[in-house]
Amino acid sequence: MIQIKKLSFEYGQKVVYDDFSLSIQDAGIYGLFGRNGSGKSTLLKLISGLLFAHGGTLSVLGHEPSRRAPDFLALVYIVPEEFHLPNITLAQLADSQSPFYPNFSKAHFEEYAGIFEIPTDKGFESMSLGQKKKAVISFALATHTPILLMDEPTNGLDILGRAQFKIIMARAEHASRVVLISTHQAHDLESLMSHVLFVDGGSLALAADMMTLQSALSMGVTDDIGQLSDVIYQEHLGQQVAYVAANHSGQALPIHLELLYKALSLQKEGVLKALNNFAGTTSTKGGTA
Repeated sequence: MIQIKKLSFEYGQKVVYDDFSLSIQDAGIYGLFGRNGSGKSTLLKLISGLLFAHGGTLSVLGHEPSRRAPDFLALVYIVPEEFHLPNITLAQLADSQSPFYPNFSKAHFEEYAGIFEIPTDKGFESMSLGQKKKAVISFALATHTPILLMDEPTNGLDILGRAQFKIIMARAEHASRVVLISTHQAHDLESLMSHVLFVDGGSLALAADMMTLQSALSMGVTDDIGQLSDVIYQEHLGQQVAYVAANHSGQALPIHLELLYKALSLQKEGVLKALNNFAGTTSTKGGTA
């Protein structure tokens, strides 16, 4: 569904991507992680055709995004971290924008807006930032485009809003689409994600499905770190220690994305070694997800 080979991109003299490759073949919710400035937002814009690669090839559903063909634009929707909405109502938003998306469902849009408790009688000018974010997310999900790109979607949402977001994202009608989410709010989405992508140093450092991560890694909190072997990352939490280690239990164990993010940021080689030691790993540079 998304094929990227040897992609390069720079902002002036700043190299963001160099020889970046990624293949996404299956539907699912993909978490895109990386440190600030690693190019997560840039990647979403390249996939959507808002930015043009300086080298390599990029194909989305058989289309070259930079051509911005109408048939392609009807298949992809991007929710940017920052956006502007005119002072119109939810109904006016649907009436004016939905004709561009042939699979748009007005019924689902109204249903999602109801779950998010967005006021239907107000223009966006009188809504809070969180309410506007919910409106944009509701519309994006209701387009039912096969590719949905979301940049920090839970930023600006309160605790209830984040819970509502997870309820909507888990619905069956989204199971057949690729949802690529760039986020630092790892804990909000770990129960939803089917794959994890980690960008580092202009390349794809990790591409792995959750089952592989659960089988290859062990993580949690312990009173005695000395009882664990092959510890990759640890941090003290009062009298306890949070850790990421190689999984030798033979069982699939829970993944805590915040711990995984820290381990990948600070001890990347250790995480990759544990994954590479696990049979059937997908954690190869420029990998397939």
